[in-house]
Formats: sequence, C-alpha cells, structure tokens
Amino acid sequence: MSQNSEQSFARVLTVKDGLAVAVGMVIGAGILRTPGVVAGYLGDPWVILGVWVLGGIVAGLSTLLLAEMAAALPEAGGKYVYAREAWGPVMGFVAGWAEMLVGRGFSGAAKAVVIAEYIRILTGGQGSIPLLAGAVVLGFFFLHTQGLKASTTFQNVTTVIKVCVVIGIAGAGIWAGDLLGIGAGDTKSMVMEGAWTSRFSAAYLAVAFAYYGWEDAAKMAEEIKNPGKALPNILLKGVLAVAVLYLLMNLSFLAVLSPEEMSGSELVAQDAISGVFGSAAGTIVVLASLLILISSLNVNFLGLPRVAYGLASHGLAPRPFSRVDAKGTPRNALYFITAWIGLLAVTGSFEKIIQYMMMVSISVDTMVLLGFFRLRMKRPDLARPFRAFGYPWIPMLTIILYLAILAILVMTQPQLAIGGGLMIGSLVVAGLINERINRRRQKV
Repeated sequence: MSQNSEQSFARVLTVKDGLAVAVGMVIGAGILRTPGVVAGYLGDPWVILGVWVLGGIVAGLSTLLLAEMAAALPEAGGKYVYAREAWGPVMGFVAGWAEMLVGRGFSGAAKAVVIAEYIRILTGGQGSIPLLAGAVVLGFFFLHTQGLKASTTFQNVTTVIKVCVVIGIAGAGIWAGDLLGIGAGDTKSMVMEGAWTSRFSAAYLAVAFAYYGWEDAAKMAEEIKNPGKALPNILLKGVLAVAVLYLLMNLSFLAVLSPEEMSGSELVAQDAISGVFGSAAGTIVVLASLLILISSLNVNFLGLPRVAYGLASHGLAPRPFSRVDAKGTPRNALYFITAWIGLLAVTGSFEKIIQYMMMVSISVDTMVLLGFFRLRMKRPDLARPFRAFGYPWIPMLTIILYLAILAILVMTQPQLAIGGGLMIGSLVVAGLINERINRRRQKV
C-alpha cells in the first residue's frame, strides 16, 4: 500500500497498551519540572500537597464524564469527538484544533525543552537548549515513521521502566527523609511576591499541566479492542495510578527538602536524591528523568496525528491528514505535528508554554465536559457501556469545580486570560469559516 492511500485503523491495542499510553503520557515533564515551580508559589508544605490532591480530584472527576463519552463514542480523536457530537462541527473544530495546536502541541514542546535542559545538566551546561529540543523532536519523528507497532512497543517498555523509576525515587525519599517533619520547618523566610490567590492559581496551572493527558488513550479509540469496556477501564485506572504516584513523589520531596530548597529547581528529584545519597545518585536520577520524559513525549507523537486524522475524517482539517500509510501511521498528520512541536520547542520557555497551554485547555475542557449533559439530553438512546455514577450530582460538581477554577484564573491571571481568549476566539472564527466552506461543498 502506498503512503498516500487511505485506510481505517485496525483494532490491535489492548488494555495494557492503553494503560501504557495513559500513564506514559501523564507522568513526565509535569512531576519532574513543576514541583519547584509549585513550591516557589506556595511555600507551605501542606498547601503544596493540597494543590496536588486538588489536581488529582479534578482529574478523577473529569475522567468519570470522559469515560462515559469515550465508551459511547469510540472514535479516533478523543475530546473533539464528544464536542462535535454534543455541540456541532464548529465546537468540534475548536476542541480538536485547541487540543492539537495548544493542549498537546504546547505540552510536546514543553517536554522537548525540559529534555534539552536535562541533557545540558548531564553535559555540564554544554549545548543550546533550542537546538537540542529541535533534535529531540526530529528523533521522535523518525521513530514514528516506523509505524504503530514500533512506537507502542517502545511505549510499553519505557512506561514499565518509568513507573519503577518513579516508585524508586519516591521510596528513596520517603525512606531516607523525615515524613513526620513535613511542615515543621520555618517557611516564613521565603519571599513570595503577589497575592495568595494569584500565587495559588499560578501553582494550580502547573499542577494541572502535570495531570494533563489522563484521557489520551481515548484518542486511539479506533485502535483499541472492545473499546466500550476497555476505555473506561484504561481511563479510570490510569488517573488513579497517576494521582497515587504524584502524591508519593511530593511526599518524598518534602520529606527531604524544604519548600525553599525546592523553589525554582529544574529537577527537584535530583536535588532530593543528591542530598541524601550523593551526587552520583543525583546523576542517575537525571538519566532516569530523561527516560521518563522520552516515554511521555512519545505519547504526544502517538496521539496527536490521530487527532488530526479524526478531524480530517469529518471535514474539520485538511483531507490529506486522514491518509494512513502501510505501517499504520497518519503520515501527513505526523509531518504537520512534528513541524508545529518543533517550532514551539525552539522558540518558547517552559513556564510560559505551560501557562498559556493550561489557560486554553481548561477553558476548552469545560466546554467538552458540559457536552456530557448535552449528550444525555440530545442522544438518550445512545448505547453507553459505561455510565458515570452519581448522576447528576457528581457530574454537576465536576462542572462547578471547572467553572470556579476558570473564574479564579481569569481574575488573578488577566494577561493569560486575554491571551487564551484570543487563541480560542481565533479558533471559533476559523471553525465558522470551515463550516461555511463545508456547506458550500455539500451544495455543489
């Protein structure tokens, strides 16, 4: 089969593969790079732990709603599918392109930047971060031209290693540190600028970035065996595993380091392990962290071309994005994703990338989750192999949490809100134009 031929995806992925994608996507740059950012904003150990717990609660509640929609609509593309079915093609366009360009595009770039930072740590500060980040992106492009089997095998192996590394780091910190001493130190010496609500909202954006991607396995719904049962299983187990690992990691960091020592660190795990076991152990942590990041970035390259494929299949993206080559890769979509992530990686800084990413992503996710109620009313007869429990109260609580978080972000981060609003507004305009073009084509 030629590269330019079109074919559908084969259902070859198992629950194990899906869990590798879910856990592999989420555990990466967030838990490695953001603990220092969060500590710098908040200062108090118990508040730091609290914001990580809040992030896990929000992700878990969201997963219940997304699991029902994913099981009922097991199509490639994930959240854009649910927005399209609930609100129509324009909102489907907005959700899909926001996910592709901002949600996953920005996160892929952030991971490439952090990988470059850690390579510089290992080489004693040698090399240019933009050039190293660009080289990382190209490496992943060549891996994914080898097809789905190569990329999922790589993901399964690296995810197992990643979970073992995370448990090892968390266990070492908890064993060597002082859990009972958390919160006993003096945090008043930290100088933290800005009002508490503004600092909390900035910290939450960092935590939300760390959790983001719990639903990524849903993008590969057309390739998962028995998706009606498998997808909820993957999504719920995946987010639970991530939340537990994140809490253990932060407990281990705070058992060894004070918030002041964590503040601003590019790799808190290295600082924690070096302080207890020496610099050689710290170097091992840097190498392990690189492996974690490589596994996580791999999922961006797995999922994003499939979002582009799903959009193109429904006339919401250029038709060539729907072409799948003989190795099961949406090759044209992969070209586009590589170019976009590479451009962001060589021009952006980590913290700004994740702040704008999460402002847009939380806004769009609110619209997607509201689609849960819309689909219950609009398509009551839709087969739902999994139903979110606690309806309507738990789904309503989820929406209230999202709206409250959005309100706090808009009030405390006005510049980010304006920038995010402009991005979303541009996507709405583009979606309206695309819908008009599609209608004209249908008339012809």
